Amino acid sequence: MKQDNKNSIRKISIILIAIISIIIAISVLGKTTQLTQLKNNTNTQMMGYLIKTDNGKLIVIDGGLKEDAPNLLSKIEQEGGEVEAWFLTHPHMDHVGAFQEIVETSDIKINKVYTTLNELSWYEQYEEYRNPKTREFFQTLENEKIKNNLHEVELNEKIKIDNINCEILGIKNPEFTDNAGNNSSMVIKMKIHNKSVLFLADTGVESGQKLLKNQKEKLKADIVQMAHHGQNGAEKEVYEQIKPKICLWPTAEWLWNNDPGTGYNTGNWKTIETRKWMQDLGATENYVEKDGDITINI
Repeated sequence: MKQDNKNSIRKISIILIAIISIIIAISVLGKTTQLTQLKNNTNTQMMGYLIKTDNGKLIVIDGGLKEDAPNLLSKIEQEGGEVEAWFLTHPHMDHVGAFQEIVETSDIKINKVYTTLNELSWYEQYEEYRNPKTREFFQTLENEKIKNNLHEVELNEKIKIDNINCEILGIKNPEFTDNAGNNSSMVIKMKIHNKSVLFLADTGVESGQKLLKNQKEKLKADIVQMAHHGQNGAEKEVYEQIKPKICLWPTAEWLWNNDPGTGYNTGNWKTIETRKWMQDLGATENYVEKDGDITINI
């Protein structure tokens, strides 16, 4: 009889453990992180990404031009009006204009703003033609709503946001004074569940070479955001190291087709060449800004 009782208890224990394991598995498998590549709301190239974590926290990367702010703001408000983390890769208006507009005209809450910035005088010296807009951006960073929430990232810094583990693989590069602002882009690698996403922002040739030299073993990723809108950015050797299956293209239609208005592939941009690289490297999916807001589940 005692042996029968022991066997019954053992069977019940096994069943309970199995049930608990199934509940945990369903709970984990049911959670999804959503990554949205934002559409361009003008005919200009821009870059903006909105990420919703498993537990509903929002992460923004750049955001686009001032004219792109209404689209981004509406999505943030639909999710409760609070941004957990906002990464600003570099101070060009097609990346930070929407951020400026939202900070200055809306009531949304931004808990942390991550930047990598040289001194304003550096941008004034090496990107003189952008000076008025760059000064406006630095002024926005002094806004009372956010100035105490700014964080200057460090190289290889690790940042955990809900279920997402971020690592900063590239920061400001003051030594690169050609293509200065783009070459000082923040590079972010995110581990989301069993996938990795690499955001290259506007990484240029020189900063791409620096990534290969210093971060080569960390560049492999399942998903990559194409550098500098998919043209005249990081070279093929960088993508050979990344070996992505999915490419995110923050690329307007005219740039995607290298068409300045005179027909397919008649312009001076290198998008068609870059597209061929990714095809040769075995990337199987391309998500392009020109096609509107696109959300993928990770």
